[in-house]
Amino acid sequence: METYGSMEWLKLIAMFLGGLLILGAGGEILVRGAAKLARQLGVSALVVGLTVVAFGTSAPEVAVSMQSAHAGEDDLAIANVVGSCIMNILIVLGLAALVRPLRVSRNVINTDAPVMLFFTAMFMLFAFDNGMIDRWQGAFFIAALAMYTLVTYFEARRHPKIVEEEYERDPRQGQGSLPLNIVAIVIGIFGLVKGSDLMVDGAVGIARILGISTRIIGLTVVALGTSLPELATCIIAARRGQPDIAVGNIVGSNIFNILAVIGVTATFFPLEVGPSTLRFDAPVMLAVVVISFWVFRTGHEISRREGGFLLFLYALYLGWILW
Repeated sequence: METYGSMEWLKLIAMFLGGLLILGAGGEILVRGAAKLARQLGVSALVVGLTVVAFGTSAPEVAVSMQSAHAGEDDLAIANVVGSCIMNILIVLGLAALVRPLRVSRNVINTDAPVMLFFTAMFMLFAFDNGMIDRWQGAFFIAALAMYTLVTYFEARRHPKIVEEEYERDPRQGQGSLPLNIVAIVIGIFGLVKGSDLMVDGAVGIARILGISTRIIGLTVVALGTSLPELATCIIAARRGQPDIAVGNIVGSNIFNILAVIGVTATFFPLEVGPSTLRFDAPVMLAVVVISFWVFRTGHEISRREGGFLLFLYALYLGWILW
């Protein structure tokens, strides 16, 4: 156990609490800006949740995986993505559903969730092929993400009635100017990333003072840290009655994690997939995605009971890997 003075303790606690405040403010600004932007662009809030919000809240995963791969830590680069995908579904959706049951749109059930499942299986296929994610496979993921984003946007433009129904439920979505809403989204994303960084740094420092091992820190604090933006966004979206942004954020983030984070990282630095990932973590990720698909289809809603079930599954998973 390392010894620190009272000033160091205060600094770490201030970092943790300051990060929490910035995270909450960033999430609130992002959700408000995203909901209004959806109306102004003539698309559903689900589309913004699947694209702009999902891409922004996945920024920490991009940074961690790129830095890890550059340093030759392929296991950490891949574990970051796999762990985030598992945590996004089991922890983030679970907690958001406890705040308020989340309605799941037909588009998610019929299109976006199957896309998430397909590319999760594709990642496993590439990984099991030769234990590597090569440059061409990374480029394939990037191209697939570009195609998915374009198809999502133009498909949404074909159904303006959905947007009108959303606007009737919450007229405040149409307020504000387009430039201001874009600025709000940028500020919100920056707040999420900066807030999560401060929280993780503070929590890691406190954990080291208390003598907690680096392995446990990586499996808990750091893994949660890269999912904090999704967590903040989903809980705030659920509280504000924006389930499409909450659910779309998670589905979009998982798609983005595989296609963009793995895609961009592998394009620059081909990734070697470790045996523990092949034997356990990747199959668990696929199983969790399948479970989420089943939960989405039960009543087109994630109930509080189902949210609790997702949290229970994560507790089992964490207990297993720490055993």
